[in-house]
Amino acid sequence: MAAPMYEYVIYKGDDVVCGGTRKEILEKLNMSPSTFDRIVNPSTEVEEAKVFRKKGHSQRMVGVKVSIAEIKQELGLA
Repeated sequence: MAAPMYEYVIYKGDDVVCGGTRKEILEKLNMSPSTFDRIVNPSTEVEEAKVFRKKGHSQRMVGVKVSIAEIKQELGLA
């Protein structure tokens, strides 16, 4: 099996909840695949940005897909 080219980072507000592959996050957070799909859907990020602008905080989890190359670059490993 080939190594994944990307991972996900799950946020709740400004806090990082966890990061990893889809499988790792499903196990760490004990969530269903459909919940994961909703969290990483770009429309969820847009909806939460609107809530944040309106209320000044966000309570839902949002997932962002990040390339492994970007993570390595951020950590100075590239």
